[in-house]
Amino acid sequence: MHELSIVESMVSTADDFAKQHQIEKVSYITVQIGALTGVIPHYLTMYYADVSRGTALEGSELKIEQVAAEAFCRACGEMFDPTNETHCCPACGAEDYELLHGRELTIKDMGFM
Repeated sequence: MHELSIVESMVSTADDFAKQHQIEKVSYITVQIGALTGVIPHYLTMYYADVSRGTALEGSELKIEQVAAEAFCRACGEMFDPTNETHCCPACGAEDYELLHGRELTIKDMGFM
């Protein structure tokens, strides 16, 4: 499962940030996960406590915001969910669209004590 390496990277990044800014304790971290990433939030939560042990994030809360997939049709301007059955614009049927949301995998913010 790639979620373990994602948690390790996320904790390392946040811990490095805390150290650089002389922050001893992180109270929470918020992560945004897009619907198209293939990341399973349950596994992030499952690994988080163990991976954060011994860091500034130990004992902190992991908050997860799931981001729905959203696309913009270049043909008609419709906004739609590209994960629909046809994978095309439901308004005009075009397959020419720009993916706006759904691939996010970012640390949105952190809280400090």
